[in-house]
Amino acid sequence: MTHDPNRRLRLLAEISTARGCGFAGLATLCMMVGLSGNLAATLKAGGYSALLVMSILLLMAQRAPGKPFRRTEVWLMLDEAERPPDPLAQRLLSGVRRAVFLRFAAYHAVAAVLLLAGGFVVGMPLRA
Repeated sequence: MTHDPNRRLRLLAEISTARGCGFAGLATLCMMVGLSGNLAATLKAGGYSALLVMSILLLMAQRAPGKPFRRTEVWLMLDEAERPPDPLAQRLLSGVRRAVFLRFAAYHAVAAVLLLAGGFVVGMPLRA
């Protein structure tokens, strides 16, 4: 069985990104609980928060190639023996991080669509 060094990079990038998104999700959940008296407002606020997180992730994906690899959380999470050589590290880490940011941005886009659609449906007045 061959060892894929990119697999470890992807896993660590996913852990790092998921942790950040988890904190954003916790903030969104707290806001939604605070607005729970109005279901339409709750769903819309959650949807707009998901759009904000998606936008930040897209911005991070765009800036990933320019961020020095030694200043990334993924690099710090790697053991010394796992770290790719310096000439290769920038390209590998930025590519992996960019792909993970884009995937998580897509997840947030789907969540935003569902929450906003639910908010608009719930907020529609009933016609007799």
